[in-house]
Amino acid sequence: MKTVDLTPNQEHIVDVLIKKNPNLDRRVLRNAVAFIADAHDGQYRKSGMPYTEHPFEVAKILAELKQDQPTVLAGLLHDVVEDTQHTLVEIAEEFGEETAFMVDAVTKITAAQEHNKTAQKAETYRKLITAMAKDPRVIMIKIADRIHNMRTMRYMKPEKRRSIAQETLDIYVPLTHRFGLYKLKTELEDLSFKYVNPDEYQKIVDALIENKEKREKYVQSVIGPLQIKMALEDFDCTIQGRTKNIYSIYNKMISRDCQFEDIFDIFAIRIIVETIPECYLALGYVHNLWTPMQSRFKDYIATPKPNLYQSIHTTVIGPENKMVEVQIRTKDMDLTAEKGFAAHWAYKMETQHEGEELAWLDHMVKLQSEISDSKEYLDFLKVDLKPEGMTVFTPKGASIELPEGSTVLDFAFAIHTELGLHCIGARINEEVVSLDKVVTHGATIQVLKSPSQEPSPEWLDIVKTVKAKQELRRWMKTSIIQQSRSLGKEIWTRELRLAKVEKDKRPSEDEIRKYFGTLSMDDFYERVGQGELPLQDIHRFITGGSSLPKEMALRFFPTFGSDKKAVPEEMPLQIGQETSLVIHFADCCAPLPGDAIVGILRPKIGIEVHNRACTNLKNFPAEQQIAVAWSADVSKPFMTHLTIDTDNRKNITLDVLEQLKGSDVSLDRMSVASAQSTGRIRMEFKAFRTEQVDSIITKIKQISGVREVSKA
Repeated sequence: MKTVDLTPNQEHIVDVLIKKNPNLDRRVLRNAVAFIADAHDGQYRKSGMPYTEHPFEVAKILAELKQDQPTVLAGLLHDVVEDTQHTLVEIAEEFGEETAFMVDAVTKITAAQEHNKTAQKAETYRKLITAMAKDPRVIMIKIADRIHNMRTMRYMKPEKRRSIAQETLDIYVPLTHRFGLYKLKTELEDLSFKYVNPDEYQKIVDALIENKEKREKYVQSVIGPLQIKMALEDFDCTIQGRTKNIYSIYNKMISRDCQFEDIFDIFAIRIIVETIPECYLALGYVHNLWTPMQSRFKDYIATPKPNLYQSIHTTVIGPENKMVEVQIRTKDMDLTAEKGFAAHWAYKMETQHEGEELAWLDHMVKLQSEISDSKEYLDFLKVDLKPEGMTVFTPKGASIELPEGSTVLDFAFAIHTELGLHCIGARINEEVVSLDKVVTHGATIQVLKSPSQEPSPEWLDIVKTVKAKQELRRWMKTSIIQQSRSLGKEIWTRELRLAKVEKDKRPSEDEIRKYFGTLSMDDFYERVGQGELPLQDIHRFITGGSSLPKEMALRFFPTFGSDKKAVPEEMPLQIGQETSLVIHFADCCAPLPGDAIVGILRPKIGIEVHNRACTNLKNFPAEQQIAVAWSADVSKPFMTHLTIDTDNRKNITLDVLEQLKGSDVSLDRMSVASAQSTGRIRMEFKAFRTEQVDSIITKIKQISGVREVSKA
């Protein structure tokens, strides 16, 4: 490699990189700086600065993170292939195959072109995740690139700034968290927040400035007693106080629905010690000094986060009865918390955690290959990269990583698809919980299953992880096809019997397929079961186009009034106990066993069951209606909605609840609203029969102050 001449400014760049990472090779860096200066000659950024400012700054970030020579070189060269005439072959010859690989990976990612913007983004991130899995150093270049772009984004148009800032919050902030780069994470959060919600950002900045003196005084009122306590115990440690970043404070305001002045824990006290035993000793001293809040204690030393973060978090009631968060960690843990496990990287990742910290990458590569839809893939990234991740355990001690807010059902699917499909709940700390129970970091979970359990559509609202949603959709798609065919065959047989077509005169399968344009009888039954073939068309085919006598037509297309009952000749389809994905109960009238009911054949849905008194039936033509009846084995509860209009009387809600006692119903949800003289109570509960609900309504109507009670 030849020696090159550099300008004083370029020499300064090399000096800065060497200072930040003394392990870098000065001669190679000088050649790389000269190379990009020539390659980007005449190119300028929107700020008016020479384009080389950007790769220089990216390389500085990487050097400060102690990244190796090929990574820092790739940071310097990352835009060369995309924005200049130079090729990867030249880069490989000049700076090595490793550097060329990373430049190639980043170039392919940023240069991915698609006609559809959503598809373009999805393809870009697919390539990013794939490249990261092959060589994790690629993402360090992307993060450094994004950091500098965010720092200089004020020169872009407002709408572009907002778009990039939101993307940063959705994708790059979670990535920095995954890699444990907390210092860069908080910077990215605040820079993004500044452009996504500038008004709220400025309010918090102003409040922090206004309260700075008061806040610093309070921090000292916490640190002072701590220092005295540690000195009295002859305990050697470093105590620091820091204000949490702006975006973190904003999220606290949102989650607690309060104003800035109501947030007491906007700062954290950090105690840094030498060894792990000293962490627990320090914890004891802190709890001796102030009362801890048990609900806000987290031990990330015993259960590290997936990105290797370790620390003890405890919240205590400090001076002036204000909440104070205290973090306790060793010096090594503090280094990892600030710079992530990137601080430990040599390329081969030869650490005691080798392979563990990047297992999520393999998981993501596997899952993304199963998601073809671009929008679904982008949604998957936003959930699966979510920074608030946690680790939970199987009874055998295997760790499972899940996004914050995941449920028992997510955990079951994360272990095995079959376990998820048949999950009925779980045992956590000897307590049996339901499948929609949200799990917490560090919990040990034993999944409970039953061979008879099958998923329902509501499960899609319970799960948070994309894997669980994928498996549920896959199962439901298969089950809907099977159930549609079974229902379609039942409807077809019923119509043949209603029309009194003798078996030897029934149309052949070839005639059926030809008339309805289906490829097979399964296809025909599926379309019938999903409500895509109107009964009128089926009748026209069966009778050869002739019309039915009036009495037959009434039996075939029964008229459903509130005083009508299904007659035996209608041969109603039985609505049974089993879970069905092609038989649904209408929300508008919420029919219950004991109600007279009617089915509506709806395309792509199947049969929608209504109460015969439902006013919405007038919106459906007669040929969509089909006779249905409750089967004798129905014993499960159904959701019921009651609206109760009342006087605005004290304790009337308690009187209403009193009437539910002993009624064998399960209250799911209740809301109360009141005006000056009136009130309204809405209740959702599960009941077994309509007579049961009628009895409850009668009791509620007798309560003083109740004006009206109505179903649904």
